[in-house]
Amino acid sequence: MTAQQFDSFGEFALTVVVTSPPWYENCYVVRHKDSGEIVIVDPGGDADRILEVVRAMNGTPKAIWLTHGHPDHLGAARALELELGIPTVAHADEASVIARSSDLNKSFTGQAQEGPGNVTYFSGEANLELGGKAIRVVHTPGHTPGGICFDFGDFALTGDTLFRHGVGRTDLPGGSEQKLWESIPRFLGLLPDDCQLFSGHGPEWPAGEARRWWRMMS
Repeated sequence: MTAQQFDSFGEFALTVVVTSPPWYENCYVVRHKDSGEIVIVDPGGDADRILEVVRAMNGTPKAIWLTHGHPDHLGAARALELELGIPTVAHADEASVIARSSDLNKSFTGQAQEGPGNVTYFSGEANLELGGKAIRVVHTPGHTPGGICFDFGDFALTGDTLFRHGVGRTDLPGGSEQKLWESIPRFLGLLPDDCQLFSGHGPEWPAGEARRWWRMMS
């Protein structure tokens, strides 16, 4: 498990915590520089390590944001809720996925999983806020019904909707290949070429490269 501090992106600082095997999932800790407000995006596991990063960023934790509700993206949510006194925020269409997360984890690992206990759901694509800055939420169903991406301007967090030269699987409950194939070009069409895309697994890449790759794929 590693943590890496990336260069600042405009008003924000970004750290990724790569969680332990078997998932190697990217949890992102985002800090609004001026206000010090922090959100934790997709805490898939290793709560203690994520807490170390949050405290090292020297700010005020505000919430946990989920791109989707699979077990590899929310395994540490309950522990962080309790330790930091913050809620988990997710799209309303993801409620059923979050409810089944423990069962899905058991099917993969043989073990049940305690999911988030304080979830606030929102509908549509209403902006969320960090440090008074509106963060655009883009609903990208396909990998899951309530999958979303977070557009911070200079960078975006894509969860398992889009990886570098890859896309999320659609064979789990609630997945839809057709919807994913509709979501990806719509999402990419909203971003400038130099926006850096950070996914749920693997390395980042610029939106311009992602668009070129998608045209070749489709």
